[in-house]
Amino acid sequence: MSAPTPAPGDDRPREGYYPDPSIPGYVRCWNGASWVPGTSRPAPADGEPLAPPPGGAPAGAAPA
Repeated sequence: MSAPTPAPGDDRPREGYYPDPSIPGYVRCWNGASWVPGTSRPAPADGEPLAPPPGGAPAGAAPA
């Protein structure tokens, strides 16, 4: 599975939620180096907060 695309000027993507490349309409947590297993979940609706996953993995907003 591929890594999320980093922001312009960054050499690697930051920790947080990104669209899950294997499941359309879902997001998955990226820890800065790899996808975090078990964190795939339906993408929140616009303006809806994304609760952190169980186990204390980093939380972040999915980029638009």
